[in-house]
Amino acid sequence: MATLISVLTNQFFLIFLAIALGLLLGKVKIGNFSLGVSGGIFSGIVLGYIAQAWAKGVQEGELGYASAASVLKTGVVSNLFFVFFLMLFLVSIGMKVGGSIGAIFKKYGAKFVVIGVMIPVISMAVALVAYHLVFKNSPAVGEFETIGMFAGAMTSTPAYGTALDAVGNVVASDALEAASSAISLGYTVAFPIGVMVIVVMISALPKLFGIDVAAEKAAYEKELQESATNEKKLKDGPLDFMVLGLVAAVGILIGNITIPLGSFGEFSLGAAGGILISALIFSYIGKIGPINFRMDQKALGILYQTGLTFFMAVVGLRYGYDVVNSLMGSGLQLAIAAVFVEAIAVLIAFIVGHKVFKINWIILSGAIAGGCTSAPGLGAAISATGSEEPTAGYGAAQPFAILANVLLATLFFNIV
Repeated sequence: MATLISVLTNQFFLIFLAIALGLLLGKVKIGNFSLGVSGGIFSGIVLGYIAQAWAKGVQEGELGYASAASVLKTGVVSNLFFVFFLMLFLVSIGMKVGGSIGAIFKKYGAKFVVIGVMIPVISMAVALVAYHLVFKNSPAVGEFETIGMFAGAMTSTPAYGTALDAVGNVVASDALEAASSAISLGYTVAFPIGVMVIVVMISALPKLFGIDVAAEKAAYEKELQESATNEKKLKDGPLDFMVLGLVAAVGILIGNITIPLGSFGEFSLGAAGGILISALIFSYIGKIGPINFRMDQKALGILYQTGLTFFMAVVGLRYGYDVVNSLMGSGLQLAIAAVFVEAIAVLIAFIVGHKVFKINWIILSGAIAGGCTSAPGLGAAISATGSEEPTAGYGAAQPFAILANVLLATLFFNIV
């Protein structure tokens, strides 16, 4: 029995089981709607909740205690899996689509900046409304939980870190630990909710608004061809892991560059954001001396699909318990608010982007995911559109969304 428990709680077993069940779930169609590779998040949530709920109930000395302790220590699966597969996904997808990013910017330009900034700004406005109308007189939720909820709904670790830093300017030192814990509670509850909302909305919006994804894809490919007539053509080389490693290493350096913003704190892309930007830029450049950054598209496609599939499953496994627990426990108010904070902003950004800016859905889906700083959202966009091109929109909008989140988190305590 002890051996069976050890196998059932093994990280690798859970990851592969979540992938298998998730891809099976992703094949289920309701009308024309299916989750695709995003199904791994939801199978992971179920398995992650079951694993952690079981582990929390095992007492020292009972059968399976060592396995339970391991589950609680790692968070079901190690964070290293989360980071590695995210980086693998981003570097390979960035290298695959970076060659077209110049044509995309020629056509859409600053519209991506607007989308990237719009989503955090609207989300903050909704969070403030929720605070003043619902939370202000609540004994369980206050301004600290609210700013944490905003950061979590935006899946923005930089905003969370900024809020923790900013709170030191508004509370006395003896109250700092309690305020920081409240911010962390809001972030922990809202983060997995934010992941689920963007994944579902990216998949559902085309159906709700009657968008013909196949027609959008064909129109987008035509746009690229028309805009890229003057772009330099380079022959794709074989998949080169040395080059991929170099691009990823440069990306990590870029992501760790900190730009001071004076009284607003500081801004950085983070390792994941830096890797995506690095991959897009090097792929766009194409070649430097003897190094060819354009690689076999099919091989890159297999690589990014591998990274994305594993990443989606790991996201669900790591945050499954928090999702279910927040919906069942005292965090329900924050979880519901997080849904509105993100969903309203995404809906408005979609209407502005598609109806006003006339941005093709293929690239807009990625920009919206970038505005939410959500890599799972990008994965959902790629899966839902059947195209890798949303990545360019994501890469264009995400840096501005990160910057907006940091500034808003800093200003929150001055405007709440």
